[in-house]
Amino acid sequence: MMELKELEVFIRAEKGKGAAHRLRREGKVPGILYGPGIENSYLSFRATDLKKILTTGARENTLIELKIRHPQSEKVEKKVAMLKEVQLHPVQRTYLHADFYAVAMDRKIEVEVPIRLVGKAEGTKAGGILEQPRREVRIRCLPLAIPDFIEVDISNLKIGDSLHVLDIPPSPQYEIVAETNFTVASVVPPISEAKYEEIVTAEAAKEVVQPERIGEKKEEPEPEKE
Repeated sequence: MMELKELEVFIRAEKGKGAAHRLRREGKVPGILYGPGIENSYLSFRATDLKKILTTGARENTLIELKIRHPQSEKVEKKVAMLKEVQLHPVQRTYLHADFYAVAMDRKIEVEVPIRLVGKAEGTKAGGILEQPRREVRIRCLPLAIPDFIEVDISNLKIGDSLHVLDIPPSPQYEIVAETNFTVASVVPPISEAKYEEIVTAEAAKEVVQPERIGEKKEEPEPEKE
């Protein structure tokens, strides 16, 4: 089960570039909370607090419990959200802005999760080459059921075999969402030296040489100066 991170945020009334610059000078980061069924909330929070979350293994699907403090009030509102985007300064690499997407804990959502291949493919022992054209798969599940990754056993793959997304064993925690039965992993034959030379020759033949146009006057090279 996914663990919730915590972040204290403050509702801000001021918007615009000037307000954002003032926040950053104070060591804070402007942000926004949005999502289905709620009004956009403009936030600010300490840059050091976000850094702690991002340096402890947080990923795109990490759930964050926002403790929202309202101005001139002791009220603390709690909402669970995903950190959808963080903008960084191109040179200083400091945080410029953050987007949070609110989620309902009792409603399923769709997310992309990494695919982790486990085992040693049988075909690689015979010289085959393991390929993994897709490294993520889209799933639908409750927020707290989002897995860190999905393991796929490739031990039985021989040379010429492929494993597709619909071959991934089902789970009671999530369902895989895929419009096509795409390839997750395959073992291809090794490329011989002759085949490699054939590929190189074919690629070289693709180079297009521009023909000289008839009647086109060439520019005379300037004489070298002594």
